Amino acid sequence: MANTPFNTMATVRLLRASGIEERQAEAITTAIKDGVTGGVATKADIGAIKADIVEIRTDITVLRNEFKWIKLIGGAILAVLVLPWLAELITATMP
Repeated sequence: MANTPFNTMATVRLLRASGIEERQAEAITTAIKDGVTGGVATKADIGAIKADIVEIRTDITVLRNEFKWIKLIGGAILAVLVLPWLAELITATMP
């Protein structure tokens, strides 16, 4: 959607030309402008959100790397402690 500025002066003039008093024309124009542009994100808003997304993606990458290390350490613990014990248990129970 194109970012077309709202021409308040032209709107006031149009309302005045149709017979509306100046104060009312200005109030109506302000209400219309606020309704049209009030909830629109600015370029700065979008830039801030993009920066937040980049930061979150970086955090996710760091967490993934940490989880890889946790899995590696868990596998090493399993190999060093549990597997020999399990092999000994199986050997002891076999006739």
